[in-house]
Amino acid sequence: MERPKDRERYLESLFALLLAVLFAGGVLAARSWPWKTALFPLVIGTGGCVSAAILSLWIGLRGGGPGSSAEGAPQGDIFLDDSARGWEGLKRTFGICGWIVGIVAATWLVGQPIALPLFVFLYLKVGAHESWMVSLGLTLAVTVFLIGVFDNVIHVSWYDGELLRWLDIELW
Repeated sequence: MERPKDRERYLESLFALLLAVLFAGGVLAARSWPWKTALFPLVIGTGGCVSAAILSLWIGLRGGGPGSSAEGAPQGDIFLDDSARGWEGLKRTFGICGWIVGIVAATWLVGQPIALPLFVFLYLKVGAHESWMVSLGLTLAVTVFLIGVFDNVIHVSWYDGELLRWLDIELW
């Protein structure tokens, strides 16, 4: 019978290998694109593919990632909370999935310039239970960063949202 640690190591190695395959697929897809378009996926995909393949081999052959101790216990900031068993873990999973669906739906409905700062504020206030001062301050900082970098420097085309299109409202 297989020990749980061996099974975890096997699954982690397979997951890293899956990431390597996905990165390789991105590199292969980008090869036929124009050079300027393909540059980012080629650089990130090549580095990601090599890193994920090395990590998969490392985990599979050595029994853990570079941050693991000799006993196989992970060393780092993130640890599995064993106290969250059963429904509590499922509730947390559905909660974060709800936030993800919410940001996608809000972006589709009202567009990125409204949805992103709104998401930051609601997550800080409702999800993280931060104070009004912290929630408003960080939301303002994120909004200034988004507009300053993505609109004024990079000139990203923002998605306007279906509700704003339907009401014929133009933000920028």
